Amino acid sequence: MPAQPHKLNIMHYIVIVMAVLLQIQATFFAQEGYLGLRIGIADLFLPFAGLYVLFSMFISKTSIWPRWSVRHMLVWLFALLLIMSSALLNGYIVNGTVASWAFINKYIGFLILLSYLALGGWIATNAKDMRHITTLFMGVFTKFFLFTIALSLLAFFLQPLVPFSLWISDYPWDGLMANRNAYMVTFIIAFIFIIWSYADNKTMIPAWVQSIFWCCLPIFFVFNASRTGWIIAIALAVILLLKNPIKRLKSIIPFLILGVVITYASFYATTSATSEVLQGKQMRYLFALQNERDELYMGDEKRYIAVEDGLELYHLYDPMIGAGLGSYRPFQIEKRGKFIEIIDFSGLWLLVETGALGVAVFAAFFMTCLWSLYQTGFVKNNNPYHRSMLTFLIMFAAMSMLHELIYTRALWFALGLALAYNHKDQQPNTNAS
Repeated sequence: MPAQPHKLNIMHYIVIVMAVLLQIQATFFAQEGYLGLRIGIADLFLPFAGLYVLFSMFISKTSIWPRWSVRHMLVWLFALLLIMSSALLNGYIVNGTVASWAFINKYIGFLILLSYLALGGWIATNAKDMRHITTLFMGVFTKFFLFTIALSLLAFFLQPLVPFSLWISDYPWDGLMANRNAYMVTFIIAFIFIIWSYADNKTMIPAWVQSIFWCCLPIFFVFNASRTGWIIAIALAVILLLKNPIKRLKSIIPFLILGVVITYASFYATTSATSEVLQGKQMRYLFALQNERDELYMGDEKRYIAVEDGLELYHLYDPMIGAGLGSYRPFQIEKRGKFIEIIDFSGLWLLVETGALGVAVFAAFFMTCLWSLYQTGFVKNNNPYHRSMLTFLIMFAAMSMLHELIYTRALWFALGLALAYNHKDQQPNTNAS
């Protein structure tokens, strides 16, 4: 008999809304001298979710705090907050002021990340049907990601026919993330969900969603053009094909071929009628490389400068505590006469502004999370969602070597869902805080 549909409650709707809004970003208040405040639209929804949590605590028997499966979780969170607070104070000591970028984007932004983690953990602790919650999140997240690809493709074909801009963000193929590498992160999450839905006999994500994903994959790869994403996707493809490779390839290849045909037609149709495809700077430099022209991609040049300036700044101050939050920008302006680029590498940014101590605490926290996810996903109950998050944390660490990803909202909410235990689904860790 087919499974009975689940009756949705407010927790389910919060998960659905988060799965959608976590994929939408916008930048506000940008002006000369200020990079602007990049806000995930989910940030605007977060206070209402928080009000529901508080309200539910008064009218029902829900747990006030998440029950974390990570040992001494509250100690870890306090340590992370202490590192960021110390770095903010150190930035004030070094620069004589607290930069708005440091306070709003970095410090307040980090508190928002912890709020996402707590919300996900609270839902996981109090949900009556945790497996359905995670299945719902995986499915809605992947479906909305595919919807944004459809929007990009639609705008791609219609733009030459209309006199106004149809771009759904600053550049084509940024999705609704306002940044193509951030959009690639959403792809990586969706890809991982697809992988572990195969491992779970396709119960987590419907087969038709998987088919559309493989059809969309080629056109997304070509026009998003994130080289880091290409590398990570190769690793994920290997994971996908570790089990039953022939069977899985037979189900995937027809849709990949269809996607390649669509991509080929899209590429030549748009480049013959308009230079729309060339609007993306990354694509222009890839063409230059293909034609053996010695032309350095502007983004790479900025990253080289960020590495050079970041390491120089780090060596000027105490290596254990770094130069403090917000110190990099005024240092680069003083050195070069203008601000060129943020430190676009999570590890290097933490090293420069929070010091070796900050890097060690963040790394130790994520390693602890990895161990907890491994125990839950592979040792205790073989949960596909926990295996997905374990895989994503590993890929996240690899991508962070080339991009700043700590402030990825989806990571923290999804991690909260994975790191809290629900007594109906798994046994608690007796040492959990």
